[in-house]
Amino acid sequence: MPKRIKILFSLSAFCIVLGLVLNFATSLKHDKEEVASRMKTINATYEVFKRETEQFSTTRDNLYDNVFAELYFETLNLTIPGCLEELQKYEMVLDEVGKEAETLKNNCEDIYFPSSDVNTKCKTATSTYEEMFNYFINDITQVNQNIEEYNKYNQENETGIAPVQKYNTTKEYIDFNEDKKYTGKEEF
Repeated sequence: MPKRIKILFSLSAFCIVLGLVLNFATSLKHDKEEVASRMKTINATYEVFKRETEQFSTTRDNLYDNVFAELYFETLNLTIPGCLEELQKYEMVLDEVGKEAETLKNNCEDIYFPSSDVNTKCKTATSTYEEMFNYFINDITQVNQNIEEYNKYNQENETGIAPVQKYNTTKEYIDFNEDKKYTGKEEF
C-alpha cells in the first residue's frame, strides 16, 4: 500500500508540475503575441500620427502667416470673425491628432517593448502631442487677451463699437506624458 501511495503522489506531483509548466508556456506565448500586436498597432498609428502632426504644424503656420498677421487693433472687429473660423479649424486638426495620440498612449502604457524604435515612438508621440496641445492653448489665450484689451479700450473710450466675441474652448493645458511638466506652456 505505501508503494502505491508513493506512486500516486509522484504521479500527482508530476502532473501538477507539468500543468504549471504548460500554463507558464501558454502565458508566455500569449504575452509575446500581445506585445507583437501592440508593436504593430503602434507602428501603424505612429505613421498616421506623424502625418497629423505635420498637418497641425502647417495649419498653425498658415494661421500665423495669414490670419494673425492680419489682426490689427484698429480693424479687429472686422477681421475677428474670419479668425474665429480659422481657430475652429485649428482646433479640429488638433482633435484629429488627439485621437491618434490617445491610441498611442493606450498601447504604450505599462510596457517596455523589445524594440527601441517602438519605445522611442511612444515617448516622442506623448511629448509631441503635449507640446502641440499646449501651443494651441497658448495661441487661444493670446488671441483672447488681445480681444479683451480691444473690448476694454472700446468701452473706456466709448467708441460705440460692439464688443468682439472671444474664442471659446473647453480645453486647458495638459500634462499628457505625466512628467509633471507642461511642455509648450507659456506664462502670459
